[in-house]
Amino acid sequence: MKKLIALFMTAVMLCTVLCALAEEAQLAPLYATVGEALEDSADGRVIAGGEAGYYAVVTLKDGKYYRSVAYYDETMSQLEEAGNSLDFEAEDFFEKLEAAMNAAEEYRMTLPIAYSELFTAEPLPEDEMASRIGKTLSQLTEEGFEIGSNGTETDENDEMIIVYTLRYGVYDYDCLVDADFDQYMAAQENGAEGDLVVKGMTLNGITAWAYEARFHTDGTVEEPEDPFAEFSDIMAEIMTLVEKVQAGEEADIAAFADALKANHAEYADLIDMYVTLFQTYGAEGFVSLMTSGE
Repeated sequence: MKKLIALFMTAVMLCTVLCALAEEAQLAPLYATVGEALEDSADGRVIAGGEAGYYAVVTLKDGKYYRSVAYYDETMSQLEEAGNSLDFEAEDFFEKLEAAMNAAEEYRMTLPIAYSELFTAEPLPEDEMASRIGKTLSQLTEEGFEIGSNGTETDENDEMIIVYTLRYGVYDYDCLVDADFDQYMAAQENGAEGDLVVKGMTLNGITAWAYEARFHTDGTVEEPEDPFAEFSDIMAEIMTLVEKVQAGEEADIAAFADALKANHAEYADLIDMYVTLFQTYGAEGFVSLMTSGE
């Protein structure tokens, strides 16, 4: 019993500490409004955006990056919805869209900052960046780097260079690759960009996506949800059924469709369409239809 009580007290204390740390992560607002935060955007770059009912702006102060968060109110949500619900076939669609976007942007600037938070994650030190020199882009992606933008730039001698921007954690890094323009274009055309060798790496700054909540201030990053994951699951189940039918097994198509729609209610119409195609063309014809675009 004493051991159980001790374990319980330890759990309570741990929870208390973690809650306190979570509270400390949220600082008092550095700015009054979104507009004020944008005026002080991080090192000349505008790193800001909204998702799931909030808008965040990243700024740089005394060498530290901060994210200031504002929540949407009913008015902000209505203004965005007004733009999204316009009839795109109307003659004055573009005029109304511009007006709706301007109205939403103007109001967004007035949203109050609810809290600010400090990015405690540190970028890679110089020696770790130097250790990547000589590696290929593929090797870096295997280490956890994510390739973002790429293109041509000019160096201090006004000579053309090829630079890839890679994200690692919550920071972006500019990687100079050992290739001239022709080699760069050939690598893109042949799908061989991963073979390009890095000959220089420098810190670009906090990632341009740092306004997203999935980029945590401690440097951990949540992988974005795959918007096609459920659709892929549905197709996998359908193709499994098709393979069974092709192998000569009996199948209750109606029962299969009902079960599939029960698990994926939002895709009921799509499931009905695929079932109709299967019933109309049979297993072989269905497979042919599904693979005709490959």
